[in-house]
Amino acid sequence: MDIIYIEDDEIEAQIFGLGLSKRGINVLHIPNMDKDHLDELDEAQYRQACAVFFDLFIGAVNGTEVARLLREHGDQRPFFLITAGENPNPDLLDQLNMTYLRKPIDFNAVAHSIQAIAQ
Repeated sequence: MDIIYIEDDEIEAQIFGLGLSKRGINVLHIPNMDKDHLDELDEAQYRQACAVFFDLFIGAVNGTEVARLLREHGDQRPFFLITAGENPNPDLLDQLNMTYLRKPIDFNAVAHSIQAIAQ
């Protein structure tokens, strides 16, 4: 089962990938994403992913901004926002139908959430 993780920090992405790979989940890491790179998600390897995870800060853009763009382009997959900070804007997360996860990540809980989505 595949998920997408949009994260500009390579080490964070590797940790996330390792934490979930032990639970049967493959993480497709995308290091940079903005409105000019949305077409990348139309590639076959990303289309089958069952969920999209976003870091709050992805270089010069915000994960919620990228999520909004994807929703505007019709992406209906479950979205998750990962950050070490507090819940950035609960109303915005509700509008985007996005779940907030605080770092450090509980990989068992994330894996169970993903497995529930995929069923």
